[in-house]
Amino acid sequence: VTNPPLDAIREELVTSLRSSLGPQGNILEPTAAAARSVTLPFPVIDNDELAKLIHINADGDMPGMRAATLSGLYRVSGGGDALAARLEQICTEVDAAIEDGARLIVLSDRHSDAEHAPIPSLLLTSAVHHHLIRTKQRTQVGLLVEAGDVREVHHVALLIGYGAAA
Repeated sequence: VTNPPLDAIREELVTSLRSSLGPQGNILEPTAAAARSVTLPFPVIDNDELAKLIHINADGDMPGMRAATLSGLYRVSGGGDALAARLEQICTEVDAAIEDGARLIVLSDRHSDAEHAPIPSLLLTSAVHHHLIRTKQRTQVGLLVEAGDVREVHHVALLIGYGAAA
């Protein structure tokens, strides 16, 4: 329910879940490269769609659009210090990926085991998002989160609010 109420024509535009992935170009200097992005009808994607995004330029038809997958795991034996150090290391890896041409950053907690625990996805996403803002690189990349701790709609909404696009 909205206030004021929306009419049927505009409701779809205002309440759309469509999300755009990739760099955000300068709207004052429009170029073809600045318009290059991937649009998803919904921010929640399945493993097949994620695999397509990870390999987005595998056949070379999306020049300038490359994905980098970063592990969101930390060594459990190190405790909180290891978690903090890993977050700093991930931010450094994000910088290197951007410098190497990545325009989609996938933050993944796959391959966790008894020695490597996943960093909570909200903490990981917000740390990377705010690092990118501080270093003035946020508009250069889109953030995707592959996480096992996202189980409810509220979790998805929080991740979007914390900077993830999908």
